[in-house]
Amino acid sequence: MNSVTNLLSRWRVSLRNILWLDALQAAAISAAPVILAVLVHEPRLGWTAIAAFWACFGDPGGPLRQRAGSMLALGLIGALFCFLASASAGHLWMLLPLTFICCTFGGLLRVLGPAAAIVGTLLSAGFVVAAELPAPTLAESLWYTLFFLAGAGWAILMTALVWRRRPWKDATHAVAHSYRGLADFADALARMYSGLTPAAGPEAWTAVTKPQRSAQRAALESARVRIREVQDTRPSRRARANQLTYLLDNAEDSFIALVACADLLESHAPQWLGRSAGAHLSHALHRYASVCNAIASTSDVNDPKQAECLRERLAHFGAGLHDLRGGAMAYAPDLATMVPVLDRLLHTAQAVMQALFDQGGAPDAPVLQRRAASRARQAWRTLRQNLSVESDAFRHALRVGVGATIAVALSKTFAVNHGYWMSLTLVFILQPYFATTWQRTLERVTGSVAGAIGASLLGLLLSTPLSVALAVLPIALGTFAARTIHYALFTFFLTSQFVLVSHIQQPEIYEPTLAALRAFNSVLGGILALLVGFLVWPEKEPRQLAGALTRALDRHAAYALALIRQKSGAAPAPADSDIVALRRQACLSADNAEASLQRLQQNPVHRERNVDTAVSLLNAMRRITAAGTVLEIQPALPAQAPAASALRDYGRVLAHALHPLDDAPDLPPRPWAVPAAIAAAAPALADPLDRIAQQARQVRQLRDRIEKAPPR
Repeated sequence: MNSVTNLLSRWRVSLRNILWLDALQAAAISAAPVILAVLVHEPRLGWTAIAAFWACFGDPGGPLRQRAGSMLALGLIGALFCFLASASAGHLWMLLPLTFICCTFGGLLRVLGPAAAIVGTLLSAGFVVAAELPAPTLAESLWYTLFFLAGAGWAILMTALVWRRRPWKDATHAVAHSYRGLADFADALARMYSGLTPAAGPEAWTAVTKPQRSAQRAALESARVRIREVQDTRPSRRARANQLTYLLDNAEDSFIALVACADLLESHAPQWLGRSAGAHLSHALHRYASVCNAIASTSDVNDPKQAECLRERLAHFGAGLHDLRGGAMAYAPDLATMVPVLDRLLHTAQAVMQALFDQGGAPDAPVLQRRAASRARQAWRTLRQNLSVESDAFRHALRVGVGATIAVALSKTFAVNHGYWMSLTLVFILQPYFATTWQRTLERVTGSVAGAIGASLLGLLLSTPLSVALAVLPIALGTFAARTIHYALFTFFLTSQFVLVSHIQQPEIYEPTLAALRAFNSVLGGILALLVGFLVWPEKEPRQLAGALTRALDRHAAYALALIRQKSGAAPAPADSDIVALRRQACLSADNAEASLQRLQQNPVHRERNVDTAVSLLNAMRRITAAGTVLEIQPALPAQAPAASALRDYGRVLAHALHPLDDAPDLPPRPWAVPAAIAAAAPALADPLDRIAQQARQVRQLRDRIEKAPPR
């Protein structure tokens, strides 16, 4: 029941962030060739519709040059693949090597980033589908190639020139999404500790804060990438770039304050606050969430109503903090440790208000250095570096090539009716890791079967080809909208759409028959993908998890050491000058390790289920960064203070416990307690240091347990 609730909650958040206008435009572009195919009685325009759909699907967003370049590459290379596949379809000795080469190339594009990975998958899909086109002659192959080029060109024309999207739209939406994530985080904390009932235990806190932290970190990184894509495209919009960068930096700062707030609440629950103080704190967090939602909803900085709305919510939040300092602290004096964190949230929100509605409020962002090498040269260098069996990306590309070749060979050898759906399913669901392939197979097969049933029922209601073509538009809208919600839901709409398009191309085949073929071949493709993923270079997930955990501990040790050195008043080392960057690297490394752990747990054929040590290490690392965020907002000691030297040595002890250091001092018998000199000179530093020490001790114990364990 809890998992269903979490799934529905994620769907609700995803629905809120769908760009419906963009989805409608892409759906109209994809549906127009289908309607034209019916009106002019040219079934081959269905192939044009598929090309237009794939071009829209491969649109990465961002600057016009980047969008048009990606779609143009998909159109040109896809047209070449279409000609090669359709021309060699009757000669198996030629088709199979071409399938392996082209699909391996499509799989290798994954190394260039997520957008290129989508393009590569679509190119591989285009090849295996084109191998089944009814093109017995080279002339027919050339015609299908031209129809494919027409579909890609139509999509580029409409998206890049007619329905032009502002290049800053994606970046602005990503920053707004970050602030909505902050609102969700604050609301979750408010609900977790309302003061009306005792707070739950550590497991319940982890269940709430861990997904919130991971989702918000991903949102911040995504927004940073979007801003970087367009920052230097138009010098005339430099002010807009500065504003978005400033807003994102403040979102990062607010995120750190919320993490600190969560750590303080968790570390003191459930006896910390009483009924009155907890209620005041809960109300203050809810009011801060309303401030973040107002920031995210700001669409026109010249609108006085939006400015007034944000000012009112800021005033409301400030009044809540005033009430918290008053009567609430009389009942809960320990609440004083929360006040600096909440004040930081208020001051950051006020700075955002100034940047949005006051001219010149945002400072200039640093100008990025121009890249010396072109994008094409960098891409070529990256591809060459991964042309080795030692590369995970190249092994996955070979896996895709082998799987697609086997699927096409089976389809041709046994004359499978609409066998390209089997090959298409394999190309789309085969992932670098078997666990993700397994999950994607379940979702794809479920969505395909449900979509096939839905298309059959819809076909019974639609009596004319034109009605079928018109029905493609709302279904395509659902396809583009659902791809950010859930893969099974996306596959449901996708299957319904392609069954209807296939009926336009082959009207002599009854819709339920097409739907049954789609469902059956999708199941075959899923089974083949699982076999290929399991047998062809299976990943060594336990080994990858061990490496990811080691890197994460190293990043957390570097972050803790640099932060404690900063609080001791010492001059930072060159590598430690940016605490924010070190914290970000630590959080991202923990996220990578957690993703590896999740893949290991989801692997249905992995027999080793003893992952308690990895879970404990990840929880300890997240608590270290949480306590570190509390430590960040505390004032530093004077560099010459007697306690400063003790603090520096203590930082090296803690860092050594997290990740062994060659130059670490000799550990005393009981190194974990905060030195008395530090506790006496800076009590505000002692509490977060003590929580870091507790987690460092746990990490050290876990490392000792692993080292003493007998080899398996």
